[in-house]
Amino acid sequence: MEHIVAALFDVPSEAYQAFTELKGFPQNDETRIAQAVLLKKENGVISVADAFDPLRQVGSDMLTGTLVGSVLGILGGPLGMLFGAGVGAWVGSMGSSEEAMAQATLLETVATRLKNGDVAIIALAQERSEAPLDQFFGRFKTLVARWDAWRIQQEVVDAEQVQADLHERVRAELRTRRSEERHEMFEEFRQSLRQKFEELKAMFK
Repeated sequence: MEHIVAALFDVPSEAYQAFTELKGFPQNDETRIAQAVLLKKENGVISVADAFDPLRQVGSDMLTGTLVGSVLGILGGPLGMLFGAGVGAWVGSMGSSEEAMAQATLLETVATRLKNGDVAIIALAQERSEAPLDQFFGRFKTLVARWDAWRIQQEVVDAEQVQADLHERVRAELRTRRSEERHEMFEEFRQSLRQKFEELKAMFK
């Protein structure tokens, strides 16, 4: 089964250690890791601290066009920031169990649970058994959740559409407001002209 696996760490230094070890994780019929990224959140922005993909050369475009890269694009965009800013209280009410994480979407989970200074790992893995990665992450203070990869692809497509709709709505709203502001400005200008002519009329009665 192809999964997106997310591990949220209580201790940032453990996340860096785990990611270094994950790069050397044995690839076999039980578990294969196609991609993994180390995420950090600073000043409200989620960014990539490190990444690896056995099939691609390391570089700035290594994640371009991939499922993990698409997830990162949403998390680093306006929708991810809206999630992070708007539903923190809701996440707190949901609790911190792995079951609660799995009930939410991947984007909700990462965007809302990562606080400034937090670090997480997201990996695309093919797992015959979940035990190897559970044992690996179990050595650290983490919460781990999984989602079927195809569901995440669907989530990304939906999120991209929502993001595009939001962008268009914002543009339309800005155009409307500019139009209203211009109308008010011109109306004030017209009133000021009328006032001047009224004063002029009164002066030469």
